[in-house]
Amino acid sequence: MAGQGVARRRLLVTFAASFGAALVLGFVAAIVAELGKLKPELTVYAFIAIALSVVAVMALMLWLTARWWRVADEAAREAHKWSWYWGGSTGLALGGVPFILLYTMPETVDAMLPADLTTAQAVVLGMGLLGGLQLAGYGLFWAGWWLARR
Repeated sequence: MAGQGVARRRLLVTFAASFGAALVLGFVAAIVAELGKLKPELTVYAFIAIALSVVAVMALMLWLTARWWRVADEAAREAHKWSWYWGGSTGLALGGVPFILLYTMPETVDAMLPADLTTAQAVVLGMGLLGGLQLAGYGLFWAGWWLARR
């Protein structure tokens, strides 16, 4: 049991360090992005800096998640696996409804969207909608899993 306490403390320290690194990378990327706005010749470097920062933060969070997974108990692991499978799949299926509507009735859907919506904004909106539905499904199924077993 003492070893597990040490592992959890290490995990918290790792999380704090990872969060700090993500904050610093985001801050540096924001500064470079602002420089790219001021000097158009730096736009490519701003794009590269932001992309590398995002990839670095994602890799850091993936590594942190793997460390957490090793110290999580079997019940927590099962709850997360079950919730991501069923909740995420349900959210993905619900996210398919707007896609089908957009494909089959584009004029109707276009009338509901803002007129000045750019393609990039529409893609981000769709990605956010899909990710949000998957996350909501995960949260509901995770809570349901624990409620059913308590």
